[in-house]
Amino acid sequence: MDPTALPMSDEATPSQAESGAAGPEVTGQPAPATGATTGGGFAVVDVETTGFSPQRDRVVEVAVVLVDGSGAVETEFATLLDPARDPGPTHVHGITEAMVSGAPTYADVHPYLAHLFSGRVVVGHNIVRFDLPFLAAEAARAGANVPVADLVTIDTLQVARDHLSLYGRATLPDCCDRYGLTWGDHHSALGDCMVTVELLAAVRVEVGDAVLGVAEALGAARRSVWPGAVGAPVAVRRR
Repeated sequence: MDPTALPMSDEATPSQAESGAAGPEVTGQPAPATGATTGGGFAVVDVETTGFSPQRDRVVEVAVVLVDGSGAVETEFATLLDPARDPGPTHVHGITEAMVSGAPTYADVHPYLAHLFSGRVVVGHNIVRFDLPFLAAEAARAGANVPVADLVTIDTLQVARDHLSLYGRATLPDCCDRYGLTWGDHHSALGDCMVTVELLAAVRVEVGDAVLGVAEALGAARRSVWPGAVGAPVAVRRR
């Protein structure tokens, strides 16, 4: 979710409102529970939430797309999450109470998420002020202390403000318009992730890896290990 772009729509689409009847399915690829993923690269993340406060609100959907150093997509992960409360602004993210009832909790998926993030540069749009604080708060509720200040990140919102002359809000749609990038599922975590992958690639071409410090970031991130990382498959619920 890019909260600077709210609101995006006034109602959920029919496919969103009708989803969630089936129980959780199992996804993810088995991998050694060694902490850091072996390939390095980027972990592009987006969360949808019940509101704007990491302390009071909860994550209702999370998606991660792993991208190698050259920009090629390796794998993706997405799931709705049961926040143990109402899902918040359904008119924005399209997620209803029926869709999240009985879905995995954040505590259920944290070990696999930590595995995906470990060894990677964490990328997102407004990730420093929004997504990471929510992920850290959810991890803390699950008993894991994520050292946010030590994480290696690329925030495409800050890149847009610093290098693309997109001042002020620099919303995800603003940035994508610059490169002619479009996507239909605004405010779905996976949809926002996938377009952010494209945005990252476009920014790397225009601004350059040297200016963005990509090589240094990739090297530093290889040493990062998120607490509680386990690379086993987990049950998910998709939209």
